[in-house]
Amino acid sequence: MAGARPSPPQAPGCRRALTQVLLLLAAAGSGSAEPLAPGPTADPAPPEPPLVRLEPGWGTLQQGLGLPAWVDLDLEVLAEPMANPVGGLVKQANWIQQTTLALTLRAPAGEAAAGEWKRWAMHLAIAAYNGDPTYAQRLGAALPLQEVANPVGFWPTRASLERRSDDGRWSLEAGLVGMDPDLFSTPIEDFYVHDALNGAPVLFTIPNFPVFPVAAPGGLLVLRPTPATTLRLASFNLAATDEVARLLGTASGLPPGRGWTHQLQWSYAAPWLNRGLGVPIAACREREALRPRGRSCGQPVAVERQLPGGLLQLAAYAGTGPNRGLYGSATVPVALPWGLDHRLWAATTAGFDTAANPTPSYIGGGLVSQGVLPGRPLDLLILGVARTGFSPVSHPGLSHEGVVELGYQIRFNQSFNLQPSLQWILNPGGAGRVPGLFAAGLQLGFSF
Repeated sequence: MAGARPSPPQAPGCRRALTQVLLLLAAAGSGSAEPLAPGPTADPAPPEPPLVRLEPGWGTLQQGLGLPAWVDLDLEVLAEPMANPVGGLVKQANWIQQTTLALTLRAPAGEAAAGEWKRWAMHLAIAAYNGDPTYAQRLGAALPLQEVANPVGFWPTRASLERRSDDGRWSLEAGLVGMDPDLFSTPIEDFYVHDALNGAPVLFTIPNFPVFPVAAPGGLLVLRPTPATTLRLASFNLAATDEVARLLGTASGLPPGRGWTHQLQWSYAAPWLNRGLGVPIAACREREALRPRGRSCGQPVAVERQLPGGLLQLAAYAGTGPNRGLYGSATVPVALPWGLDHRLWAATTAGFDTAANPTPSYIGGGLVSQGVLPGRPLDLLILGVARTGFSPVSHPGLSHEGVVELGYQIRFNQSFNLQPSLQWILNPGGAGRVPGLFAAGLQLGFSF
């Protein structure tokens, strides 16, 4: 009878593996086991790059006065000294200043009745002007060279109640309100000094229209059907604009108004225009300068964006007179070989009733760039061009007036910025009789 076949000898590595398996099974059965030796791990995630951002500033009135969180009290001062060393009828200097005090009251948090009251807010605002608002006219220009060139005195610019929905899809404001800054203006225009480039270029010369600092009884309905879409519908009583101005003793000089005016505006922050703009700018530090980050970077840095996102707008207005018109604008992010972030914008308007609208045509545009100079990643370089056409009915013999503005905004902190600017006024007055006008100014902005 043949004997049993001997089993082949096991290799030492196999015996060690079998022993470890048996030990693990035994440990699992007994409920205790020695921890396994750690194996190789993935490389740790790289640390977040440091963030370059605006310093907090000097605080707010709310903090300084120790006001509760449901009270917002803000004070803004905007001064615009200017002189014209070349051109114009005369060579003069001017200082004009706007001071705005705004108060917003909301329901205190934690109150038992805050369920409905938390949706409500009350807004109050007063603007004061001192200086000479007729500086541009004395030089021979038709349009103000300074954004804050408004009649001196105190103006009630807002006194209203607002109700918002819980989901933020709609809001309704009624009382004494104005068009600025909600209607016929884009955030990018706020960086300019000349009045034809800064905010509401459509209506700033139309009598009785409630453009800041004028306010009128009316209402503003805001609808947000999608996160990117905003519809604004507003109506104002033109007959009351002068009466509202006299509430604080200001002589507006506006002719008596009549009837109502209505505005409809569609704004679309297109996702394809804002792709990647929700995060800080990816930059790379090279000595003292910051450059856009490439594939390789020894010192990565994140920079806070100072420019608004991309935006498309289309609007229309209709008032008694009749006075009707259309407005459109576009703000587009662009990539350029200098600086860190850039916005290209354009706006245009067409007024259909030249008897009531002294400036029925307008076209403007410009470029605003962030971080152009080395070591100044938060500053802005500002360039704008605009052309305003005059009505052949109300201003016979006048054709157009143009402006080219170049500025640089130095952003010290959230409370203070300084902006030197240069302006070249083309065809001042619109009649071709005043030589081209060159003006230099300095805008000082304070907020508390």
